[in-house]
Amino acid sequence: MYKVLLVDDEITNYQMFEKLVNWEEKGFYIAGTAADGLEALQKYDEIKPDLIFMDIRLPLMDGLECIRHIREENKKVRIVIVSAYGDFSYAQKAIQYNVQDFLLKPVSRLILNQLVDKMKDGLDAESLLPDRSGRKELCEACLEHIVHGEENVEKEEEYLSGMNFCGVFIADQEGRPVSGSQRRNLLEQLLRKSVLAEYEPCECSPDSGYSVIVWRKGKPEEAFVGQMQEAVEEAGYISQVYLCGDGFPTVRAWSRKLSDIENYGFYSRKSGKYKLEEDPFSNEDIPSDHLEQLAAQAVVDGSCGQLLASFDRIFQQAADRKINPRIVKDILLDGLVRIKFALKKFDQQDSFYLMRNIRMEQIHDMQYADQLKLFIEEKVRRTFDEISGNCSTPGKNLVFRANAFTEMSYQDAGFSVQKVADYIGISKNYFTSQYKELTGIGFWEYVTKLRMEKAKELLVTTDEMIGTIAGMVGYESEFHFSRKYKEYTGQSPKNYRNSVKNSKPQE
Repeated sequence: MYKVLLVDDEITNYQMFEKLVNWEEKGFYIAGTAADGLEALQKYDEIKPDLIFMDIRLPLMDGLECIRHIREENKKVRIVIVSAYGDFSYAQKAIQYNVQDFLLKPVSRLILNQLVDKMKDGLDAESLLPDRSGRKELCEACLEHIVHGEENVEKEEEYLSGMNFCGVFIADQEGRPVSGSQRRNLLEQLLRKSVLAEYEPCECSPDSGYSVIVWRKGKPEEAFVGQMQEAVEEAGYISQVYLCGDGFPTVRAWSRKLSDIENYGFYSRKSGKYKLEEDPFSNEDIPSDHLEQLAAQAVVDGSCGQLLASFDRIFQQAADRKINPRIVKDILLDGLVRIKFALKKFDQQDSFYLMRNIRMEQIHDMQYADQLKLFIEEKVRRTFDEISGNCSTPGKNLVFRANAFTEMSYQDAGFSVQKVADYIGISKNYFTSQYKELTGIGFWEYVTKLRMEKAKELLVTTDEMIGTIAGMVGYESEFHFSRKYKEYTGQSPKNYRNSVKNSKPQE
């Protein structure tokens, strides 16, 4: 059975996880729990878990720092982040630590069980290593030791030094990467063909999206790779082949690089052949912070057209600049999470398609840009179709629509309750009474809070005059704004700005 480590500073969360999943039936058992980051590292060393559920906000050492330490030692252990909606910035940072997924609190029984099943499938595939005997089997065993990161592989390196190498990614015609077992079975069948069998090839499929193939030195590289790619295409698949080249001193160094790269053919869905030292990508960034406002605008307009057009521009810029696919995927995931949190601001119910179904692996496993683009479009369209359905009747989801409209309009000095009521399609008095009943606060109290929080941000992050900031958050009068700001924060805008600047450490 596989071992699970639960890391959370609240004991009720341990109890919840224990109850939501029949761990033994699924092939797991909870081997340990930890209440802080330092204890988590100690428990990790003691029990060597196969799966870790890691809270973000922990005493002594936060979850991200804990994961960083674990990843320095073990790249293969499966880690799932557990975070609250307010931890958006932490969720962004988790991407770089190669976590398998993240769960949002409160955790859904269905989603947790689906995720555990997926982790079980991956662990099972990783453990199915057949017995080895004979020259070919010895070669494959050596290869597996190296690509799976085993220690003390000098003899294996020496044994394989007289071989040719290539790494192979395989996807179907729709750009979906095939599973490890599918890839292994396909390549084993193809490599047994007479035209390829004379090269005496061996194959190893780590659980990272690629297979490594070795064949006898002296057999021409061009001929073998060309014939293998033809066989893959005849079987109805797309292949990307990566050659060892001259830039890597050992098989291990090459395989580590291979396991860390993105598909060099990401922007063109066709088979290709590459050398790893010839990286074709740039590491530029594309901002995605504008997507939050476009999400609010989409709710107000009743159409996600502008939002989809913005994603189109991101893909076009990425293709024009040949940006690294991993960066593009991070940008898109960041964008989806921004939209998610924008929608969450308007309605605290976890009720929309996008909010229920963000999965990091769904994005990071995609091999081709056009396939990823279709995935993003489908996510956004289905989300806003559901929103449209929920908001089709006057008064339905009143708070959600009112808050979205306010987000887009609060900067206007002429903004009023009447405008919001007209947008919703109900009377002003009915709107204000319903809003307070549903939220517990008056609508204008919400507007003031929104304006003041934005003003605080502008005071700290810009050097704009107080009067200019007043206008930027919807006040015609600097005096009126300053009075409201002091009521809200206890300080004048000027004193607040100075106090924040004075509290920052000097460079």
